[in-house]
Amino acid sequence: MPLEQLKRFRKVVKLKDGTLVVLRPLGEGDGQRLVDMFASIPETDRRLLKHDVTDATLIASWANHIRFEVVFPLVAQIDDEIVADATLHKNPGTSLRHVAEVRVAIGARARGRGLGRIMLEELVALADKVDIEQLRAEVPVGSAVAQRAFEKVGFKQEAVFKDYFKTADDQYHDVAVMFLVLRDRWEEF
Repeated sequence: MPLEQLKRFRKVVKLKDGTLVVLRPLGEGDGQRLVDMFASIPETDRRLLKHDVTDATLIASWANHIRFEVVFPLVAQIDDEIVADATLHKNPGTSLRHVAEVRVAIGARARGRGLGRIMLEELVALADKVDIEQLRAEVPVGSAVAQRAFEKVGFKQEAVFKDYFKTADDQYHDVAVMFLVLRDRWEEF
């Protein structure tokens, strides 16, 4: 799928409760809406994200400097509000160009309604179209809901890194590393 098609991607999905949600790429005008979505995530979950999503300048910069060839940012929108963010982090020009990392964050308004799994399924489908062969995710151990969502989409836990995440309050957390093979290289034989 060419980059221009990715930029124009749009899809309407229905949550478990019947709510309609638009899935689309993050756009330049979305900075504040993305800041608001991250602010709605409970602190206990927010602190386990890779970046300090309370930094409004950082979050706004993501919306203002989108490089689809490196990161594909998919957002979910209800009405005019961004309620979730899922990203596909690629490694162009490296020996890991066939692998991408998947990250998902669900805002308070959309939690527990199946949106995380829907967004994961969409990223898996898009990854396959942009020649990604494997997907990787890092999920904090103890985050059973997140781990189950990845497993339902086909990810398998391959390792646990002890004390891998260190939060701002100096607490350590174990992380499960999960993979999904989209194209097995042995299929060629």
